[in-house]
Amino acid sequence: MTRPDDVEQAVAAGADMIGFIIVPWSPRAVDVQTAGGLRRLVPRGVEAVGVLVDETVGGAARILEEAGLDRVQVYGPHAEETRELLGERAIVACRRPTDEPGAGDPLLLDRAFGDEPTAAELDAHWREAAALGSAGRRVLLAGALGPANVAEAVRTARPWAVDVARGVEREPGVKDHSKVTAFIRAAREGTTA
Repeated sequence: MTRPDDVEQAVAAGADMIGFIIVPWSPRAVDVQTAGGLRRLVPRGVEAVGVLVDETVGGAARILEEAGLDRVQVYGPHAEETRELLGERAIVACRRPTDEPGAGDPLLLDRAFGDEPTAAELDAHWREAAALGSAGRRVLLAGALGPANVAEAVRTARPWAVDVARGVEREPGVKDHSKVTAFIRAAREGTTA
């Protein structure tokens, strides 16, 4: 999230977590101060998560505290060390099939699909998440999710949570409120089937 009205709308639509990408090169980036300001709009009971890439362990801990976040989602070579320091406050992100997930829990299972994943690629990704969940891992599923496929993804993968950015945007960093609402509704519907 990059804008106050997007945060407020997602919370009103029932989001359980609100994410802030604190990575300078991302088109969805916010700095630590902006993340902290937006975090203040997130009410108790909804978690605020900072997404970090290649951040040092000390940097991740500092960002977590300075922005007042509940958790950090960490990609890169320091992810496991960050989890060791922060425990459950760190969600280790891995991209399959090339990365091996560590022992951390929860784990974000992400996948870069390119322009348009095939149904077979999505199904394989979701089944991998289901297998990790069956092995006792709390999996946060990410990768090519949107309002049209998240219910099926949830039914197949049975994840602990789902993560979306591009799939609910009008443009990079700007949410489409109707898509956010539809995504949350569909994700919840997937849990009842």
